Amino acid sequence: MATMSRNIVRRFSAVFGSKVGVLALTLVTTPILVRLLGSGGYGDYSFLLSTLQWVLVFVYAGAFKGTRKFIAEDRSDDWADHVFAFYFRLVFVLAAVVVTAVVLLSGTPHVASFLGPEFARYFAVLALIVPARACLRLGRSALMGFGLESYSEPLQIVDRVLFAAMIVIVSVVGGGVTAALTSRVISTGIAALIGLALVSRRIDLSTLASPSTGPVPAKRLAIYSGSTMALSFLLLSLYHVDVILLRLLVGSSATGYYRAALVIAEFLWFVPTAIQITLLHSTSQLWVDDRYDRLTEISTRAVRYTVLCTALLALGVAGLAEPVLTLYFGPAFDAAVVPLLLLLPGAVGFAVARPVFAISQGQENLRLLIGVTAVAALLNAALNVILIPALGPSGAAIATSIGYGSMFGLHVWNGRRLGFDPLADVRAVRVAGTVLAAAVPILGLPRLLESDPLSLVVVPPVGAVAFAGLALATGAVRPGEIRRIASASPVPTTRLATLCPDRILDAIGPTDHDG
Repeated sequence: MATMSRNIVRRFSAVFGSKVGVLALTLVTTPILVRLLGSGGYGDYSFLLSTLQWVLVFVYAGAFKGTRKFIAEDRSDDWADHVFAFYFRLVFVLAAVVVTAVVLLSGTPHVASFLGPEFARYFAVLALIVPARACLRLGRSALMGFGLESYSEPLQIVDRVLFAAMIVIVSVVGGGVTAALTSRVISTGIAALIGLALVSRRIDLSTLASPSTGPVPAKRLAIYSGSTMALSFLLLSLYHVDVILLRLLVGSSATGYYRAALVIAEFLWFVPTAIQITLLHSTSQLWVDDRYDRLTEISTRAVRYTVLCTALLALGVAGLAEPVLTLYFGPAFDAAVVPLLLLLPGAVGFAVARPVFAISQGQENLRLLIGVTAVAALLNAALNVILIPALGPSGAAIATSIGYGSMFGLHVWNGRRLGFDPLADVRAVRVAGTVLAAAVPILGLPRLLESDPLSLVVVPPVGAVAFAGLALATGAVRPGEIRRIASASPVPTTRLATLCPDRILDAIGPTDHDG
């Protein structure tokens, strides 16, 4: 059990480190893109990427999750080779179909008449991204199935570094949406080639040409993939239906402002997403062994840590919404402040649902999981259709926030139906006390300082220290938990521990009794 906890923490550390790197690079490239493309061009670019995500769900066919899950479950001699070969062949066929369809569609007069003549060119470039993204995803998923997150996750950094470099060049020499899309094709293609080269060290790629499925039950993998694809479509509707409807019903400029609010709101997810990615393949074997007690223990800690991390970020974003948007995107983006504030409650709910969702997906019967996700997706779509025509970006934010927030309650209910309880040790009163007390300095300081640049410098560190101290003081997090996480982390914690002796932790927080 201790070994498994240590492995989960190490895997999470690799995924989280990559997420931080990707986030940092996104923070660098996004304002360059916004200024390069303008609010209208950025709205079109966001619309294209949202469209791409829908296309890629069909292409991926559940391969990212399926490859991770099934490689992690069995270590027989050629099991992994045939799992990878099965998914690679499946994705290759689907990618070829989609690329052909997109290229043919881009040449029809319907695209030009409905969206504009420039979109024929955009979709032609977009088609090239499809196989590059698919290969990168497959490479990463295989490496993660082997527990090699330290190799799989830096591939995202490589992709983003190359993209950032090319965007900087484009911003100097000039270019628009087509240049931005081409930069994505090149950066993702290079990262995908590196990923497949790393996979070839563990997997015999000659199996790709073999018609045999070996020891792999192809029907079992196909059913799981189909269920995962259905789930992905539902999740994508949660992520992108608001952007697509806004672009079609309101226009590109409003979409650009709303997309800016979404970028900041989704910043709350970088820790929960790392937890989600780690837990699916890390807990798959527990489902095979019927270890519901261990699933409850892992899920409830993941939920509690996610609530605390996400609440801290949400308070910071709420307190600094206007200076962040106007200084980061430009003065015109003060129009995105209200949609951002409306999105935050739902973004927190969706963040907390993520670890529960991942653990539930570790078992193979996904029917109930699909059902509860469909409820949230339908609620989100219906509210967007109703509210966008009346309220524009604010209506999209209200609808999306409600849809996002519903995911938490629905997936906790689903987890309990499956046999584990994500709220068994969530310490709701202690967590709520921490959040409410921390809200005073985090939300109050910007108003006290009355300076946007000074607030951006002072509030984050002061808020983080205050929140951490309160979490320990209330018992939302106990000293022993910090020590366990630190001991399992790949960071050299022995030296770091000397900076915070036991007597200080014990003085701040109550004694740890949870083992």
